[in-house]
Amino acid sequence: MKKIIILLILSVGFLSFNEDCINLNNEKLTEAQLSFIMESYDWKSERLLIVNFRQPRTSCHYNNYQNLKKSAKWWTEFYSKMEIANIRNIFVYSDNLKANKVIDSENHFDDINNFFLNKVFTKDKTCYGLIVINKKGEFRKKAGEFMQKDIEEFITQLE
Repeated sequence: MKKIIILLILSVGFLSFNEDCINLNNEKLTEAQLSFIMESYDWKSERLLIVNFRQPRTSCHYNNYQNLKKSAKWWTEFYSKMEIANIRNIFVYSDNLKANKVIDSENHFDDINNFFLNKVFTKDKTCYGLIVINKKGEFRKKAGEFMQKDIEEFITQLE
């Protein structure tokens, strides 16, 4: 009997944890929001925009702003294994003070006006987020850790 109760508690705990970490949504930006993103993040002719979002330190259970330069090298290698021709790929940081060493306004940006934090990841308490947006303003997002297959799936869905 005790084993059954323990298994039940563990199962409920794991299901609850998964619910918070994985957040797949099909949504659409307004024209004003899409225009804001295109202008603010230098998105011009590329067919899609990939936004790798780093949540505020307070939303993460560890220091997700530690070793940002090493992290940037890791992401370069991560994306080098993918076919992302004609896709703009950027990194956006919610805490610009902690990320100012890597923010270059070319590929690494501040979350201007807290747009992604307040409009896309409002209720998510995770360390990272992924958003893939097409030129119509349709987007897919995932809060939490993500893999290459998630990005490839979003690209396929939005083309």
